[in-house]
Amino acid sequence: MWELYDELIDGIPENIKIKRYVSGNFWTVVESDLGVGVAGTARVITRPPTGRFSIAGAPLKQAAELSKSWNLVEASIGVAALNSYYNSPEIASQNGTLFSEGDDRLNDPYIAYRNFARGKRVACMGHDSTPIDSLLKDVAEVAMFGEQTGAYPLAAVDYLFSEFDLIYLPCYSEVIKSLPHYLELGKNSTVVICGPSITMSPTLFKYGAFDMAGLVVTDPETAFESACGTAIKKMFAAGKKASLRRGEIRSLR
Repeated sequence: MWELYDELIDGIPENIKIKRYVSGNFWTVVESDLGVGVAGTARVITRPPTGRFSIAGAPLKQAAELSKSWNLVEASIGVAALNSYYNSPEIASQNGTLFSEGDDRLNDPYIAYRNFARGKRVACMGHDSTPIDSLLKDVAEVAMFGEQTGAYPLAAVDYLFSEFDLIYLPCYSEVIKSLPHYLELGKNSTVVICGPSITMSPTLFKYGAFDMAGLVVTDPETAFESACGTAIKKMFAAGKKASLRRGEIRSLR
């Protein structure tokens, strides 16, 4: 189960350092020599911390290893560290991630897949239902999984995921370690992972993701201000919606 995390960690060069970081109520932000990465902050402490080093000034690769920690606050720092490399403008561009100044609606995961979803079965895990209600429910049969009223409990994914054509996973699943399992369950579906926490690396294609719909931070100060405050949605103003896809959406059947 660790293979996905190990490959992401191994891809980070040894010579990149962390400049600063913050672990806020909603967001964790790490700035390295290369860029800024974001992760959703875990709300539970769970296991004791494992990192016995000062994160500021540490090698980025060392901090990224915390993504495997079962102290989930620590794991949020590790995923943000991964993202400060892979989701930086430089590496994101090299890997073929789509992001640009101007209108970024084509990288919105609900707008982009609206036509593909038409007449199909769609599963959405742990998402805010607002964009789903407005963009998908009129064209597709949509099932929610999570704690929302009327949703299937999370335990149902092991029984039902194979029945869906399109699956939306939350980026937070990378922090809590459920991502490899969910990708395996959705291996016969088109899987889109949504949100700023997802690491936009082609490595995830190997494990079953079709699209990582994340965030490339272009305004570090806004990212840190958002993490230090309580305006959870302000984080999206710190960069550009981005998408790393395995292929063209119109080629899907």
